[in-house]
Amino acid sequence: MNTRFTTALFSLGLLMLVFACSNMDNDTLATIDGKPILLEEFTSKNPASRFADKDHDFFDTKVDEYVRTALFSHAAVEQGLGETDDVQDKKIKAEKRQMLQHVYTKAILDAVVSDEYVREIYERSGTELNARHILLQFQGTSRSRSDRTKVEALALMGQINSRLLKGETFEELASEFTDDPSGKENGGDLGWFGWGKMVGPFQETAFNLKPGEVSEVVETDFGFHIIKLEAKRELERGDFETEKNALKQQASREKSAELGQTANRFLEAQKKSAGFEILNENVREFFVAYGVSDVKNDAMDEALIKINFEAPLFKLRGEDLGSDWLVGEVKMLDDGQKPRFSTENQFLGLIDQLVTQNLIVSYGHEHKFDQDEDFAEKINALVERYAYDAFIAKEINANLSPSEEELLAFYDANKADKYMDKKKVLVREVFAKDSLFAVTLKKRIDAGEPLEKLALRYTERKATKEGGGLLPAFQEGRYGTMGKTAFSMVVGDIAGPIKLGNGYSIIQLEDIVPEGPKPYGKVKGRVRTEILSDLRASRTENVYKDLQKDYTVKVNYSAVYAFYDSQADEK
Repeated sequence: MNTRFTTALFSLGLLMLVFACSNMDNDTLATIDGKPILLEEFTSKNPASRFADKDHDFFDTKVDEYVRTALFSHAAVEQGLGETDDVQDKKIKAEKRQMLQHVYTKAILDAVVSDEYVREIYERSGTELNARHILLQFQGTSRSRSDRTKVEALALMGQINSRLLKGETFEELASEFTDDPSGKENGGDLGWFGWGKMVGPFQETAFNLKPGEVSEVVETDFGFHIIKLEAKRELERGDFETEKNALKQQASREKSAELGQTANRFLEAQKKSAGFEILNENVREFFVAYGVSDVKNDAMDEALIKINFEAPLFKLRGEDLGSDWLVGEVKMLDDGQKPRFSTENQFLGLIDQLVTQNLIVSYGHEHKFDQDEDFAEKINALVERYAYDAFIAKEINANLSPSEEELLAFYDANKADKYMDKKKVLVREVFAKDSLFAVTLKKRIDAGEPLEKLALRYTERKATKEGGGLLPAFQEGRYGTMGKTAFSMVVGDIAGPIKLGNGYSIIQLEDIVPEGPKPYGKVKGRVRTEILSDLRASRTENVYKDLQKDYTVKVNYSAVYAFYDSQADEK
């Protein structure tokens, strides 16, 4: 459900929604012509923290905004805006993007990060450990500053173990030997940490210890470790299905290297199976034509069309393919994503990328991934969003072009509230970084030399030198002590030297600019933005009222109150 449209300009009284919770259960937020909007759709996008300490009027406003957006989306689909050529073109592009992600999830991510592995993480993620460690680095380990060899490090670990067995405390030995900088000060204390916070071999060992136990030597990319488990504690969390997606994300980070290797193997297998082969001689000939063309700043599809190179550039699935095929693939990309190239290697890389994407999408369709329920739901949601955008463009944003007279009238009506300039001062300054030189300059000014003349010659504020030290008019709050001093002066007064940043300022108050409206020309852009906002709000109100005549909308506010009140009680 699309929830991007919101406005704070509607009062609650304008929302003529029908309150009717008597015929809806507590799992239903609202109905539009009897079609339910589930409460879960709203709560999943509005966490309980957003409603903490808020009254029911606040709840009502957020619900009304959500239902109004749902009604606009519903009307857009009913009017066939999801079937227009523009929306269908966006749908096709979205299906391709979604299929790329879907294949990655199904063919690669699920193969490496299985549900069984995620469940194992879930079982472990309910526990936190408090542990200490002693780290010995050696040449070649990550972030190592040690010049000891691996053999020397292992031998030293043996000595540390011997001293532990003789009764010396882990904390004392960590402070003496560990190469972990913070561990030298706190006896190797790592504090509390959960699964996924430490490197693989370290956490595997730590989570298999019992409180009080000390591990054998463990090797990681950082060196050799000995671990002592101090304590364990259980954490509160949701059930497996609630936590599953977050844990899968965590697992994918842990297994990023394996995922990369699996993805590369998968892609190479797809290209090999499809018989993908670059026709190098033709590619070189293409670049001869490219070199004498004037398309070097064009997007890839535009460049290929202009060059009109007819020879094939590569083989795929037993066919010789070239410019026409590539143009078709590039046109499936959004305008902002269309690639450009300037070298032969870049061009070859783009061919490889476009072929690879095509093979992935084909793999997804061959395995009927487009028939998966979650795939279809995502595409339907995107089409609904595109239809909603088309509805807003047609009903709200079309032909919004206030005239110059309307802009001026809006400015005149609102200048006292929206477009006022605060009182300002106009100051001329000589700025010197040396305090003694600043004192000398002040004495010369006191003796009658014009500050403007001295500023032209001596000021070290480069931006004002040519203007004889004249600073742009400024409001209170600028230039620290110098600014405060300026606002306490009378026109013509001279003050300083005043410490300012890395130097000293001598100032003369040239003028006081009283509070008043900013000139229309200076704020015209802002006036236009604000009048357009008001016009959109007015149109939205009118469109909403009109839709209420055609659709029956019922809202179950009490279900929202009950849900968030229960969340607050649990907290």
